[in-house]
Amino acid sequence: MSDATSTFVQESQEDIQKLNNALLDLEDDPESSDAIETVFRVAHNLKGNFGVMGYTTASNLAHAIEDLLDCIRDGELAVTAERMDLIFSGVDHLARMVEEISDTGETNTDPAETIEAIRASIDEEAAAEADGDETDGSAANADAVDSDRDVPLAELADDIDLAELEAETSVYRAALEVADTGSPQVDAMFVIDSANDEFELLRTVPSNAAIEDGEFDAAFDAYVATTDSDADRDAVASFFEDDRYVEGVTVAEVTDGIVAEERDDGNSDGDGDGDGDDATDDVADAGADADADADESTDGDSDSTSESSVTHSSKEVESIRVDVEQVDQLYNQVEEMVTSRIKLRKIIEGSDLVEAEDELEEHGKITASLQDTVLEIRLVPLKKIVGNFPRVVRDLAREQDKEIDFRMEGVDIEMDRSILNELSDPLMHLIRNAVDHGIESPEERERKGKPREGTITLTGERERDRVSVTVEDDGGGLDVEKIRSKAVEQGIMSEDEVALLDDSEVYDLIFHPGFSTTDEVTEVSGRGVGMDVVNQVVRGVDGSINVESEPDEGTAITLMLPVSVAIVRVLFVTAGDETYGVPIKNIDEISEFEDVTLESVEGRQTVTHDNKVYPLLSLGDRLDVPDTEPDGDDMVVRIKEDVRQVCIRCSDVIGQEEVVIKPFEGVLSGAPGISGASVLGEGEVVMILDVDTL
Repeated sequence: MSDATSTFVQESQEDIQKLNNALLDLEDDPESSDAIETVFRVAHNLKGNFGVMGYTTASNLAHAIEDLLDCIRDGELAVTAERMDLIFSGVDHLARMVEEISDTGETNTDPAETIEAIRASIDEEAAAEADGDETDGSAANADAVDSDRDVPLAELADDIDLAELEAETSVYRAALEVADTGSPQVDAMFVIDSANDEFELLRTVPSNAAIEDGEFDAAFDAYVATTDSDADRDAVASFFEDDRYVEGVTVAEVTDGIVAEERDDGNSDGDGDGDGDDATDDVADAGADADADADESTDGDSDSTSESSVTHSSKEVESIRVDVEQVDQLYNQVEEMVTSRIKLRKIIEGSDLVEAEDELEEHGKITASLQDTVLEIRLVPLKKIVGNFPRVVRDLAREQDKEIDFRMEGVDIEMDRSILNELSDPLMHLIRNAVDHGIESPEERERKGKPREGTITLTGERERDRVSVTVEDDGGGLDVEKIRSKAVEQGIMSEDEVALLDDSEVYDLIFHPGFSTTDEVTEVSGRGVGMDVVNQVVRGVDGSINVESEPDEGTAITLMLPVSVAIVRVLFVTAGDETYGVPIKNIDEISEFEDVTLESVEGRQTVTHDNKVYPLLSLGDRLDVPDTEPDGDDMVVRIKEDVRQVCIRCSDVIGQEEVVIKPFEGVLSGAPGISGASVLGEGEVVMILDVDTL
């Protein structure tokens, strides 16, 4: 995929997301002028970009959507659920076409039916108006034309020498759209100045003064009169298309009207009033021709006109786009530097080469600085993966006849892109679960004395090097007793074991593979099916999950995640001849085995510390490492209480180092007790322990 296509795809995906969210705002508040203006502007931008890149079919679809939105903006059509469904359907087609372009460079989607349906929706209103005033059709057309349009025609007629009327005089109406550069009035005046240099007779609607004052919506009409036989319609269109400040142009001929109007003022042959009406009708017909020819204007070769939107920006570049492959390559180089630092340290250990040690220290500073820079580059806002969630909730709510207010807060917080990529599907599942099983039907909510409309909120917060993302609903909440009974029924735990669980431990059962509290699996969420995957994915990126729920008040599921990828400092421990790493951040204390206070509780060894009992896990036993019989020289690593109240018995502790952790993929993904692996300087692969699941 070329750089131009890649940029087009990225910008189109962003525009489609903006369009979806602006459409939701419009649907929520049909009277919002800000919403309709945003919707129209983004749709117009999509249409132009598709046309520029030569994707005619997509451009035609975007054009149809734009026309329908234009009718809504002008008050000709109302915002209805059916009309919004039609627009959303068109936007979905555009999204699908962009994905196809991203994958193959071309699109095979045929949106003909959707375009036809959108056009039919527009035509229905036009037909209704025609039926309402059938006898006064010509007068209605005349009234519909802005009176300002008659003024340039009259002025042009005054400027044309009567002697030239016997020659072939042509008048063209060019409907022009100015590129979105931030200074439309300035750019429009540049267009008018160049047109005045090219054409002897030119008038605009709105007037030059109005355009110079910015009293127009980035579009205006230019009426050009010429007696030059070479200046035909195509030549006029070509002139404006070649102007760098023009983004779109449609040209229609209105010659008969101008000639008739001039003859009324001078050598009229009788029907003065009638010919004057004809002049107005011709202008109206020209407008209709412009609409009919709109697809043609966007389908043509418009590379020259589109360039302005890219190269003539009046704003300074405040941000840059970085290719993901380049960022990943840079990150891999950082990994190699980290590994190299470890190797260098090993080489000079025990040496008296002070200079080499100083150089190594400097190397470490450079590496750390580069590491920080790369990690910053990789940070992406949460809204990148949740931007389409409002649309998802809207569609699911309509499918289930539920009323839901979906809110997002704190989605500007940033996280490493690799973590966000992993987080997308789990968050989507939580959202779908909240819609399907969290929020009750409007009728049920009313019976409970709750508002008919339920609320789902996605909230992002950052605290130092961790991020929390919470999906909260005000629905029915989790049924603790039902979860307990289902756990027993499905053979997950015995009745005695379940009875000992507190509520928070019961909630954790929903993440057990295959667990479900319902006999009916829906297409929306699956209820439990996939919650185990949510847990595995979050654990796989060194995260954790917390569930809180209250009957009839709702449920909140919080994902606690690291901001950056796993380049962490670990403590190296051994079990027999095997070496493992334990993240330093999880460790509270290291002791020799003979120095700890041991007790036996129900046949299991425990360590007592500050009047708290910590179960003692043998690393060799847990990981089936051969030849790891415990002896008096063993070491005990006590894990921080807020991570897991446990002590780990190992053969030895052999130092600490900053390493790059690579999570396991495929069949090893989610393996209990292991979070990933790291390659040391000598090429040795070391498993990194996940103390929470060991």
